[in-house]
Amino acid sequence: KYRACPFVGIYALRKPKIFITDPEFSRKILVSNFRQFHNNEASDMVSLKSDPIIGLNPFFMRDEMWKSTRQEITQGFSNIRVKAQFPIMESSCHKMTNYLRSHVKSQGSRITVSEITRRYTNENLMNCIFGLEANAFDNNKAGSFQMFKDYLAEFWRIDYFFMYSFIWPMFRSVYKYKILNTKLKNFFVDMLKHGMAFRSENPGNREDFLAFLMQMREKKDTSMDEMLAHALTFILDGFETSALVIDSILYELSRNSRVQKKLRQVIEDVRKSEGNLSFDTISDLPYLDQVMNETLRLHPPILFFLKQCNESMQVPFGNGNETKTFPKGITAMMSMYSLGRDPVFYENPNDFHPERFDDGAVKDYRDKGVFVPFGDGPRICIGMKFAIAQIKTAIVGIVRNFNLTLGADMKEPLGLQKTFFGIPAQDITVNFDPLPEE
Repeated sequence: KYRACPFVGIYALRKPKIFITDPEFSRKILVSNFRQFHNNEASDMVSLKSDPIIGLNPFFMRDEMWKSTRQEITQGFSNIRVKAQFPIMESSCHKMTNYLRSHVKSQGSRITVSEITRRYTNENLMNCIFGLEANAFDNNKAGSFQMFKDYLAEFWRIDYFFMYSFIWPMFRSVYKYKILNTKLKNFFVDMLKHGMAFRSENPGNREDFLAFLMQMREKKDTSMDEMLAHALTFILDGFETSALVIDSILYELSRNSRVQKKLRQVIEDVRKSEGNLSFDTISDLPYLDQVMNETLRLHPPILFFLKQCNESMQVPFGNGNETKTFPKGITAMMSMYSLGRDPVFYENPNDFHPERFDDGAVKDYRDKGVFVPFGDGPRICIGMKFAIAQIKTAIVGIVRNFNLTLGADMKEPLGLQKTFFGIPAQDITVNFDPLPEE
């Protein structure tokens, strides 16, 4: 209805917002007009005073403080460090496939994927951040697995904070959200101290995230709160959102046998020709990229972005013949979920067809602003490279070892929970039928 204009005014209960209808205008907000929209709306929900740990998370930070903090920790997520942590991902993947085979033998092939994928990301992150084994696939020792879930449960409650601030717009100016309770903080501080102590007593050349935090502490005398804030930023980026993407890929592969068989064949052809599946090999599998991108199009882990206008600006529209003023403080809302399923930009948008991202098409979609699952511009997801690597490693390990079919209890369409994240409305169940071991 509103395609003729790049934006339209809406209300979130009592709070006015600008809903962006034109993807090219969305890209301007994220990239070329970043100066006017550099803060997330969530930035004024927390503060260093109310929650000194989460207040240092780049997602919530504002203005120059966000810029300096992001510059400081970006090198911790470099491609070199991600590559150095690939053996950890391989080890976690091996534990996962062994766990799946054991589960199939003892309890049958039907498995709720979320129970597997969160254990996998927990195993990776505990080792990369704290230098400690999570034992996530051992039900008798998986204490950190529950703590990771408790941390995310606290974070999900921010939905209620959004709701209250929509009903009473002044709410967030007098009340700030506190995510990290004392029990969780003490647990993660203990893990960080244990990891640092072990690394100090057993020095090596591991270039993981813990090594980065310890180097930063040595150079800048970083406080424990700052180190913990950076560690929890890593968990926030790498635990639940990565697992959500893996869930969605397994769901789509289970219901699209053609794609699953093609991907398995591509993986095996590369393995046979190169002898092993290294970080560089997995990073450069075009069809795996296509499968992941098509899944992100249909199932983005973040459904929409909320960017706050930092200064009043005139916005032209209607071929430049008209203008509207975006007042300072207004929030621009961009729906990645809607763009990914728009028939104007994607032919047969509800079909899972990875080949649509062949021959460099992903760049064209990004340039048009219709494919930005990790955001865009200076505030693009800081943990994107790590997330992509652990997602790909998991998918390669599972596809090589199991034939996947959708659980008989699954109902179509999948549906979504009423939250800001792409969480399915029902558990995704998949039959993992083991393929012959080599």
